[in-house]
Amino acid sequence: MKMRRASECENPQKGRTHIHNVRFYNLQPRSIQCMAYNTIWKKLAVSRNDGSIEIWDVRHAPCLERTIPKSPQNSVEGLAWAGERLFSAGLNGQLVEWNLQTLQPRIKQHVTGNAIWCIDVNREGNEIAIGTEEGYINIFNIEDNQFQYKALFDRQEGRVLCCRFDATGNFLVTGSMGAIRIWDTRTGHAIHKMNVTKMSSGKETIVWSIQVLQDFTIISGDSRGHVSIWDGKTASRIETHQALNADVLAVAINEEEDKLFCAGIEPTIRIYAKTQIKRDIMMFYRWVKFLQRRVHDHDVKALICAQENIYSGGVDGFLGVSSATKTRSTIQKYGPFLQQPCVTVSPIERLLLLRYAHSLEIWRMGSTNGKQELGQESSESSTSKLLALDTVPDKLLEFKSRNEERIVCSTLSPNGRWLCYSTHTEIRLFHFVAGSSSDDDQKKCDTKLIRVKDLPEQMEPASHVQFTADSMRLIVVNRESKNIMIFAMLSNVNAGDLNISSTPPLDFVESIDTSKHIKDSIKLFTVSVCGSYIAAASSDRSIAVWSIHKGKHFKHLLNLPRYTAATTALSIHPEQPRLVAAFADGKIFEYDLEEMCFTCSDVDRFVVNSEYHCIQNILLDPRNPNIFVMQNDSELFVLEKCKAREKLEDAVVENSKKKSLKKMKTNDEDDETKVYSLRLKMEKTYEHLLYLGWLSCDELVTVSANPTSLIESLPSPFKEKLFRTM
Repeated sequence: MKMRRASECENPQKGRTHIHNVRFYNLQPRSIQCMAYNTIWKKLAVSRNDGSIEIWDVRHAPCLERTIPKSPQNSVEGLAWAGERLFSAGLNGQLVEWNLQTLQPRIKQHVTGNAIWCIDVNREGNEIAIGTEEGYINIFNIEDNQFQYKALFDRQEGRVLCCRFDATGNFLVTGSMGAIRIWDTRTGHAIHKMNVTKMSSGKETIVWSIQVLQDFTIISGDSRGHVSIWDGKTASRIETHQALNADVLAVAINEEEDKLFCAGIEPTIRIYAKTQIKRDIMMFYRWVKFLQRRVHDHDVKALICAQENIYSGGVDGFLGVSSATKTRSTIQKYGPFLQQPCVTVSPIERLLLLRYAHSLEIWRMGSTNGKQELGQESSESSTSKLLALDTVPDKLLEFKSRNEERIVCSTLSPNGRWLCYSTHTEIRLFHFVAGSSSDDDQKKCDTKLIRVKDLPEQMEPASHVQFTADSMRLIVVNRESKNIMIFAMLSNVNAGDLNISSTPPLDFVESIDTSKHIKDSIKLFTVSVCGSYIAAASSDRSIAVWSIHKGKHFKHLLNLPRYTAATTALSIHPEQPRLVAAFADGKIFEYDLEEMCFTCSDVDRFVVNSEYHCIQNILLDPRNPNIFVMQNDSELFVLEKCKAREKLEDAVVENSKKKSLKKMKTNDEDDETKVYSLRLKMEKTYEHLLYLGWLSCDELVTVSANPTSLIESLPSPFKEKLFRTM
């Protein structure tokens, strides 16, 4: 079968599009263990309870840049940046430095003391401290891209749960069961021990988190719900605040060191401000309650303040971003979702592939006969109608990866015959046979998944896999080398041949060397419907395009001008050689690949939350080249290309009583330009919208994460009595 193009559509209703809203994508929550912020590159490293590490670009709207599938540790308990270098440590007792391009460990180092609970890098970025289960503190020198053991401090009683260097790097402050210690890093001896008051039950108080300020003021959060302020020079307590009713798991400080943040078992984030107080003729500073933010509903384990934003995370898995000032009261949450794309649509067989962390599901989409659902009023003037399903969606297949390895990427061919997925260690190809939808029992028997063995040696673990629109080519992006590998699918191979023949149903065609044009890992990857163009965007903001040269092999065509913001979405028009890109700061560009010029550029923000949620996907309407369909985490919106004069006239219609048309009109020369602008035509609100794709020329599929599945498996939150409640 051949996929229908816009010109082949059988009279679709003009301006009408059916939308299939998929709400059975049941992702499980993955709690946030710890976070680390890179002040130079404005990047946030986030570790989760499944051992994965996410790198978020937060320079503009937060966007997930790359994901390290699984670390060698069973869990990541500590993260730290040293310039561009990222370190992690966990309960297996290994300190790991990561290569952020290949997403593989660069250096592994075992430490003394078994399980690691905390790490910290000094402010000069040349030493790293590690606190362990057995009470040992290891110091390593990390200068000049090296990794060298330097010192082992005296062993203390009990595990070291948190540690922080002071501003000079000459002292290290650690927190443990019942005490805070100050260590001299030059001798390895503890010079002060500050005992923490025991709990009312007689149990030792646990110091969970520590911060050290420029003037050697120490701030600690403990299991009694107290936030204590200590003078590190005299090793004495200055003040104590009952911040929470239970454990304070995280404390943070802003860059100016005049605001203090704390949260824990009680998920409310409390903020204290450093205030100057005058008493008689004395002037001194005290920490005073400033405000609070209710971002999460469960335990908060990690807090960071940067760029006047509070980044928080915990048991519910959501990355929370809230304002640290009274002038703004914004609260945004980013769910524990997988890196895009996590959904693939097979239009011909109407199949839907859903990717989970360790498994895949294939569903057959439902269909409608056009009848309106019962209880819905019919109206010719209505812009949207809810239609009843003639056939309901049906799960055809569910299977897990081998050894439950984390699945990095997956795809289903448009004709529904081939399934390919890759983990960080292997890539697999399957022949898929979808069962009949007429008889349920027979359908289960007819559905088959046959593994293709003896793949070509060029078929290696991938970061991206994608079939061309005609299902005749499989394109694979190598995870380590970043080379683009192209394979031809043999159309004369059937399911029976796979069992009796050792010849694989695909043949290696060519390899595209990307090293000259892309220096970092490939973040976004797309192939044109005609198969003539390949575009890739890397994490260093490069966008490269390759095209078919003389009808045979791919040749580098161009690199678009590098933009200041991260690229968040990429698409090529199905009928025209035009590339559309969206960026984290809300800007959208269209570029003509033949004329080598920009044909559409707009800097407006089209939805209210575009400052906080970046565009994740772009669909170009094959029926109308002037229509862009886009989505972010919470909005689906339609944009239309228009000339600058038309857009300004629309603005005047809305504000005609305030401004005159003459003042807002552009001159004739601008009106004749080929560069278009964009205007908003329609928007629709969703909750956790993760995917948007064409099922046919007049049918869209939207996939949303089921919010129920994200909270139903979580433990009960801390119970607190609210005002005037029982």
